[in-house]
Amino acid sequence: MPSKYRNKITLLLPFVLAICCVSFLTGCAYLPTKPSSSYTKQLYRRISYETEGRYRIMNIFYATTRNLKERKDESIYFNRELARHVTYGDVAVKINPAIKIGKMIPRRLKRQGVIGIQDVQKTDEDAFMQELKDVVANSPHNSLLVIVFGYNDDFESTAIKAAYFSYLLDVNTPVLLFDWPGDQFPLITGYKKAQKLAISSGPYLGDLLAKIIREVKPANLWLKASSLGCQVVCDAFDEMYKHSDLSDAEPEITHVVFAAPDVGEDEFDNQFKDEIAVFSDKLTAYVSSDDTALLISGVINKEKRLGRQAVKEHDELEESKDILYLKSLDPDRIALVDVTPINHASYKHGYYLESPEFYNDFYMRIKSGDSRANRCLYLMKIDDGVDYWVLRSN
Repeated sequence: MPSKYRNKITLLLPFVLAICCVSFLTGCAYLPTKPSSSYTKQLYRRISYETEGRYRIMNIFYATTRNLKERKDESIYFNRELARHVTYGDVAVKINPAIKIGKMIPRRLKRQGVIGIQDVQKTDEDAFMQELKDVVANSPHNSLLVIVFGYNDDFESTAIKAAYFSYLLDVNTPVLLFDWPGDQFPLITGYKKAQKLAISSGPYLGDLLAKIIREVKPANLWLKASSLGCQVVCDAFDEMYKHSDLSDAEPEITHVVFAAPDVGEDEFDNQFKDEIAVFSDKLTAYVSSDDTALLISGVINKEKRLGRQAVKEHDELEESKDILYLKSLDPDRIALVDVTPINHASYKHGYYLESPEFYNDFYMRIKSGDSRANRCLYLMKIDDGVDYWVLRSN
């Protein structure tokens, strides 16, 4: 073969091989695949929901301190003002599991009908408590999960988040969203107003929890709050502490979970920690050393926030006294989980909605008596015997 032809073939050979590889990979893309294990078939099957094509319709209970308005078409609307009483009911929420929660909130997706509230029903308090009692009694764990979200969310957004949280957590339990008017204007004045409304909404939540404990009587009562919603819970416990039948030695709540708590350290230490210890058998607080939102909150309030614990250099072999602050208050009941390594959320704050590791840990803590069962955690010990957890990605 002449050398000029050999040279051409040599030059064309890489292109021919590339075309063959692409063709092979394209063919592989159409090969039938099998699930990695039967376990994947059980994902998101423990909860109850309706299916509408690729969408899920989640039904949750709600109790809100927002002011109720009715439109001309008799539909229900809740504004950002505080009402004089709580409104009860249930809401059907449409979600798309393929869309991450960080992308679910934009109004464009609501307008397109991809996510959003499909129906809102209002009921009186007695009927609501009876329905809640019946549902809890018939649930597999005789349980109720109460969720409280934080600042800058309207009623529809909190309902979407609660539905999404319930779906990803995948625990077959009734869910009650306690909603409050946190959707104040995104300015310092708006944030300060939201704080006042959180404090004002606390007694309403306290009365609701008292009714649930006395009338519904769930065997497992789980309470999860995030961000400024933790302030609502703290003031709720302050209200419950006034009732002698609730402030006895027997804890009424199985587990309280705080995620990125926007509560002052000193305020928690001086006012709330004893009350939480009375009402809750366990408290788990998720904190992060790089939470930008809580850094800003600390500047505004001129007080360090509970959810932002400073670490000098984040490494599993580096301990900091600050991060052990909460744990040291009551080592037997309080667990501290550092989420800094898996905190990739916007403003390093919304990991409690976006991180699979958080959902995994949350699930294990409320369903397993032994928190060491979660392999994503590493237990760290220091000289004085106080320990804390560091949440790591797989």
